[in-house]
Amino acid sequence: MANIARSLLATTAKCSHCGGQATLDYVGDGSVGVHVCPDRYVSRIIAYGSRLDPEGVRKFVEGAAKGMQEVEGSDIRVARRYSWDLGFESENDDLVLTEAYWTQNYRRTKSEDPDRPALFLCANRDSFFVQPLRAKETLCERCRS
Repeated sequence: MANIARSLLATTAKCSHCGGQATLDYVGDGSVGVHVCPDRYVSRIIAYGSRLDPEGVRKFVEGAAKGMQEVEGSDIRVARRYSWDLGFESENDDLVLTEAYWTQNYRRTKSEDPDRPALFLCANRDSFFVQPLRAKETLCERCRS
């Protein structure tokens, strides 16, 4: 699944934090993608697989986003990608990939406070950290020490 995601879904997007270009980085074994801008702000976390447990994805995001508000089940969206959707020729229009994703700007609180806690991905490793939205640090605490 990770190879399919890397080859077919590796797109860029506009960052909701800075308006710049967000790229899709992969963490862990490559089954989780993270849209990040050059400032390392996390716009979206996406899990890929043939079958995904939204509750497991919720727990992953909640663990990554410690220090922010609680992640609820309704914060996780699920999308299914079929062969026709990905440009594959298939007689059955088979399900190829399932994505479960969390988007940081779907905040339940619409606070525009520039000091609100926000999720970032360390520039040196697969670790997430929380800092104020307007902060400019790109390294997690462990990498800063």
